[in-house]
Amino acid sequence: MKWFLSFSIIFLLLFSCNKKTAIQKEALKTKTVANFEINGTFENFYPKKVYLNKIIENRLYPIDSAIVLKNKFNFKGIVTYPERFAFTYESSALSTILIIENKSFQIQLNGRDLQEPIIINSPLNTELEVYKTNSKNIFKKIDFLFPQFQKARLENDADKLFEIEKKMKAIENEFTKFTFNYIQQNNTSFISAMLLRDQLKVSKIDSLKISKLYKNLSSEVKNSPDALIVADYLKLH
Repeated sequence: MKWFLSFSIIFLLLFSCNKKTAIQKEALKTKTVANFEINGTFENFYPKKVYLNKIIENRLYPIDSAIVLKNKFNFKGIVTYPERFAFTYESSALSTILIIENKSFQIQLNGRDLQEPIIINSPLNTELEVYKTNSKNIFKKIDFLFPQFQKARLENDADKLFEIEKKMKAIENEFTKFTFNYIQQNNTSFISAMLLRDQLKVSKIDSLKISKLYKNLSSEVKNSPDALIVADYLKLH
């Protein structure tokens, strides 16, 4: 049983060096452009290179790479909006999902569980971790029921199976309600747009609820790539 919905669409917008007009150059003197810097460290894992990927339709596309020196690596760039990205590693099929926002933050990766990195000084990654922790606490109830489910199936006990499946469905509904409430109460958070985007991947899409929650998002969040995908999918433009 998966603990939480899988993460999906990712777009990275990096600014290249272009010729600037005199007005643009003057504007840059008075306005500091925020960017991101990721300082990563490894433990129990020794790749020679790390790749930064964007994800389109569940596929990873490398857009940058960094050499690992003394178990450390670094990425720098700019994103227009906070989004989810994936690290992949040379000579490995493993990957790590993280949110990149225009902050300077640290990520600690342990080879024993690369899918659960420790991320420091990134408010959105911290927010997402709190959401994931609460989600896991809900799904622990299914973990408790699963041995009973296996036993009933081996014994071909149809009544018991129906009872357990009913309880599992109630837990899944509890999780969905928790997620929708989170989005409703955090309409200025980019995390909400990401979670709303993930709702398009569930087996039974609640289009009316998703549409209502999308309309409740702040104007800034509505302009994020995840929210734009939701709007396009539901024809909300």
